[in-house]
Amino acid sequence: MFKIGILLGVMLGLFAEKSSAGVFETSLGFSYSRSAYNGGSYSVTQSWNGALGYYLTQDSQVQFSYQDSLNTEFVPNVQDIKYRDRVYSMNFLYHMFSEGSPVRPFLRFGVGQLNRDATGTYQGGYSPPGRLDQVTVISGLGLKVKLSSRFGLRLDGTSYLTGGSIATWKDNFNLSLGGSFYF
Repeated sequence: MFKIGILLGVMLGLFAEKSSAGVFETSLGFSYSRSAYNGGSYSVTQSWNGALGYYLTQDSQVQFSYQDSLNTEFVPNVQDIKYRDRVYSMNFLYHMFSEGSPVRPFLRFGVGQLNRDATGTYQGGYSPPGRLDQVTVISGLGLKVKLSSRFGLRLDGTSYLTGGSIATWKDNFNLSLGGSFYF
């Protein structure tokens, strides 16, 4: 957390003089997917996320974000596993297009803490490691659509890069739809 605080301080120092935006944004999002396979096998993933951000300038934003995901994987007589992931992250967002544009794509970069709890069994009675805690690199892109001066919709694609390697972007990818409130 100390390193995140230093990173935030550096970003504030670099952009504070130019800051004219001074707007807070809070957002909530949800994603859900279900896949059914032969023989009663299935996989279900549901994820909630929330964020609080502050615009340093009209194009840049610092954001604290939280994601809570539950992934269930069931294959009869082979595995019955549940993973609960919680990711706390500090992100920097850069928005394209002007502040007045109703549609604003953005890029996200950050660092976070992944806390994973796993329960269940594999064939033969084996269990997954019960707890995994690791630092992760965050990358993503998204689209914000302002419907009014105080509310908008957002679509986020976020990846948690294992070991900070961009080659792992597909391993932990989440697509979320939600809303944002500006104040």
